Amino acid sequence: MAEGNLDAAEPDVMELFDSDSDVGLVCRVCGSLVAAAGEYPRAHWDWHEASNGA
Repeated sequence: MAEGNLDAAEPDVMELFDSDSDVGLVCRVCGSLVAAAGEYPRAHWDWHEASNGA
């Protein structure tokens, strides 16, 4: 049951991106190129989730 709650609290960040590009991840919302390494995908996700994000 706790696992179900964890899934709801932690969305799959990678669903936001199209990974078919050779240069990195492409945001499906704004079209930005995002590096696949490290915390860049999560940081971009957080930017969209912020009250001042796009």
